[in-house]
Amino acid sequence: MTRITGAQLYTIRDYAKTPEGINESLRKIKEIGYTTVQASGLGPIPAEELAAIVRAHELEIVITHTPYNRFVEDLDGVIKEHHTLGCGIAGLGGLPGEFRSAEGYVAFAKKFTAIADELGKNGLKFSYHNHHFEFQKQGDKLGMDVLIEQTNPETFLFTLDTYWVQAGGANPSSWLRKLKGRVDAIHLKDMTIIDEQQIMTEIMAGNLEWPEIFKASEEAGVKWYLVERDAGPTEAFDSLRISYENLKKLGFK
Repeated sequence: MTRITGAQLYTIRDYAKTPEGINESLRKIKEIGYTTVQASGLGPIPAEELAAIVRAHELEIVITHTPYNRFVEDLDGVIKEHHTLGCGIAGLGGLPGEFRSAEGYVAFAKKFTAIADELGKNGLKFSYHNHHFEFQKQGDKLGMDVLIEQTNPETFLFTLDTYWVQAGGANPSSWLRKLKGRVDAIHLKDMTIIDEQQIMTEIMAGNLEWPEIFKASEEAGVKWYLVERDAGPTEAFDSLRISYENLKKLGFK
């Protein structure tokens, strides 16, 4: 299976606040070597204009992060935008605070199962991006388990974030296997320790067990490998470049 390396644009959000900044940022992304991206953290831009910029740089948007309120209040608009972008996965970046309880996880699962199913009727899929708090027990179950068990596996996917799984005290490889068939996209993000603190770092520069993670990713059916780094000492584009070059050595495209 060909492993396609993409860039999570949230990494370079500080440079992509205007259409001009988005255009220049995508030019740099393509120059590094990436061919796919996740649209996340961008400044305001019409879907038609973003689609044109992406095409001009011969890139492909494979997944987004779309605000919670857009899913709830303007699902028809979300569907139209994703069709305009040629993007098949509408992603949510995290669980709103009001749902972070035993009852809240159940309520969220019910609400977004219906939303995911509606997306499915329109040729799209929904994908939930985890942080670390989903690995806190809610009663006798992890929040993550509630989301897995009480949603539709055909339309409700997960964007597994390797760093945040590890930060939650869990094993990324084990969770990839547990989510087999429900992880089209994965966030590649490494973890190191600086001054006794957990720090996000470039792929292969930290302590995560990447050979096992990549093996589990293939077994789980991952299609899109998206490099992300929320924050860190290395400049954002340099961070993406370092991770890309390290992955290229491992056979990634």
